[in-house]
Amino acid sequence: MYLAYAFILSILLLILIMLWLEENRLRNDITLGLARKYWVLREKRKYVRFDEEIKIRYDLLQKPPNSYDSKTANVSQKGLCLVTYEKLKENSCIGLEVEVPGFSKPAKLIGQVAWTKDLQNQDAQGRRLFYAGVKFIKINPAAEAMLLTHLNTLIRP
Repeated sequence: MYLAYAFILSILLLILIMLWLEENRLRNDITLGLARKYWVLREKRKYVRFDEEIKIRYDLLQKPPNSYDSKTANVSQKGLCLVTYEKLKENSCIGLEVEVPGFSKPAKLIGQVAWTKDLQNQDAQGRRLFYAGVKFIKINPAAEAMLLTHLNTLIRP
């Protein structure tokens, strides 16, 4: 008789342990699921982006050279978001002249288009607008110093 009670007690203990382990697994999954739900839009960039509108002149590095005036939507140490009137091709190289506030000469550098995005809105003249994410691939030390000096004066977003 005691043997039957011990057997039933061990089975109940085993069921209790299994239920406890399952509950802990479910709690962890719920927490992880909630974290994934709310942290999907987590910042993945290495460098802080500043919402700074800077005048810029870009050249598509073609023959004959064509330069266009534009502005930035945001800027960081290693790249910027350019507002354009044409959709630039991804991975194309462009020459940039950034008019860094507080400096008399523009910072000249070469960038590569990493991504493009069509905007739904238009400018005052009714022209379509596009965003182009540009990664700096060639920048001389003087231009980099100018850009970093300006970025260090800005307040983090």
